[in-house]
Amino acid sequence: MDNSINRRGLLRMAGMSALGVAAAPLITACGGGSGGATGSVSNAGKQLVPWPAYVPFAGPKPDAPGDETGVQPLYLKYPETLTQSVNDTVGDGSKVTALVVTFGPPPAPVAQNRFWQEINKALNVDLQVTVVPDPEYGQKMTTLMASGSDLPDIIMFTNLALPHSLEFIQAQCADLSEFVGGDAVKEYPNLANIPTYAWKGMGRINGKLYGVPLERPTPANSLFVNRTAMDEAGIPKDWTTEQYLEAMRELTGDRKWGLGWYKTLFGGLGSITYHAGSLGAPNTWTATGGQFVHTISTPQFEQAVDTMRKLVEAKTVYPDSLTVSSTDMQSHFHNGTVASIQDGFGSVAPATLSKIDGRFELDLGRPYGPQATPWRSAGLFGYVTFKKAAPERIKLLLRICNYLSAPFGTKEYELANYGVEGVHFTKDDRGIKPTDLFDTENNSSLPVKYLGAAPSVLYLPGYPDTAQAVYDWQKASLPKSVANPGQGLRSATQVSKGAQLDQIIGDGIAAIAFGRKPLSAWKDVVTQWRQTGGDRMAEELAKEHAAAQ
Repeated sequence: MDNSINRRGLLRMAGMSALGVAAAPLITACGGGSGGATGSVSNAGKQLVPWPAYVPFAGPKPDAPGDETGVQPLYLKYPETLTQSVNDTVGDGSKVTALVVTFGPPPAPVAQNRFWQEINKALNVDLQVTVVPDPEYGQKMTTLMASGSDLPDIIMFTNLALPHSLEFIQAQCADLSEFVGGDAVKEYPNLANIPTYAWKGMGRINGKLYGVPLERPTPANSLFVNRTAMDEAGIPKDWTTEQYLEAMRELTGDRKWGLGWYKTLFGGLGSITYHAGSLGAPNTWTATGGQFVHTISTPQFEQAVDTMRKLVEAKTVYPDSLTVSSTDMQSHFHNGTVASIQDGFGSVAPATLSKIDGRFELDLGRPYGPQATPWRSAGLFGYVTFKKAAPERIKLLLRICNYLSAPFGTKEYELANYGVEGVHFTKDDRGIKPTDLFDTENNSSLPVKYLGAAPSVLYLPGYPDTAQAVYDWQKASLPKSVANPGQGLRSATQVSKGAQLDQIIGDGIAAIAFGRKPLSAWKDVVTQWRQTGGDRMAEELAKEHAAAQ
């Protein structure tokens, strides 16, 4: 998730927004209706609108370039000169309503909120944003979709699987195909700058495009490590499986542990992502010869389960890992109680570094197996859709998204992410420096970052050494990384039984890792998963995948 920001750290605002663990396709629902929604949402047998053309922004030269494997451009300093990416008037002075999720406190009213006022001025609209706290988001969206009336102009969908969301979108939201499909997106240069993987991660509905993705970096669940402790113990950055296991033993003792897990990791594949990718297991699915095969049925995945069992057996894992919260485990990592923790890549952020507070150097653990296949994420946090309206109104809403998606190195990005210079931030030789006002006026309390998001870059203001270390990790790891071929595809079973199927996997991993069942019991977990709906889901995804080729 994304958390609120304080002036000690520009959390997830410099292109480091959270991804969390590798997730199921973001908008996955079939069958049934909601809010008057009817009709097939499958892409099989449909004419497919082309993905939006990709026209990358020629921005400030990075200190080190990104590449097609997902390595982010590295910026050790904030650009001295900013460009302007939007030269035309965005809005028409009208009221624009939006609904977004929030992970922080609500914003101050617009009359007392300079950040909100400046956003409205830049967009030339009266932007009225309804922010829904994350714990309430699912219920709020369910109610909204069930009513199908009095919809806001812009509706933001997260990666939370919402039953019948696709039918609702198809029935109640604007088809954007003619506006952003293929070369049409070039009318909105900042949307054309969104990488194709983010559009594919969002996926089509009935062959058409109904949303604009909120891009995020491609690394998935990663191993965060205390590099200082590892260096002191003589642990190399590149390691074999045995060296990794030995390193965790070396870092354990005197009420400290090599590794910390937490309870919410055991609701699916989250807990095993790093190990499965290290040992060469496919990212969730393989698509071969017209068939989809799930990673849990591969020997590499079973080896990853065994590796987790060995870690627990050697007492290198924090003992309460099945009950402790993610927040508490992160605190254990920040204070040095555990030397490594699995977390979403978006936690590489100034806020994390400020919590570490100089106790150690932060780094990411490289995969340890000889045939590693690090898992990529979906490449987006969610997407926005628009209420059906006349073409001119849809174009206005797209111009709003285009402005808020302006890339790093532009004046628009600076306003949308940091606010007004001299009011919300100042600049020094370390880059952006937030003011006290930024604690309460920012794009987490007023989440305009969920109405449009720039492609992420690797910029950690005040922490250039960590940024360089993370870049080096990306260069070493991402060329071997693999995507989930099921991302963006449609499966009715995934929506109706996805949570149940994920829990079978998570419970099975936990039972074996923590010694309640032997490794030989894994085959029973796979059988249960397949019979409960896994085989049916594989058939549905294979059909969708064939249609997309």
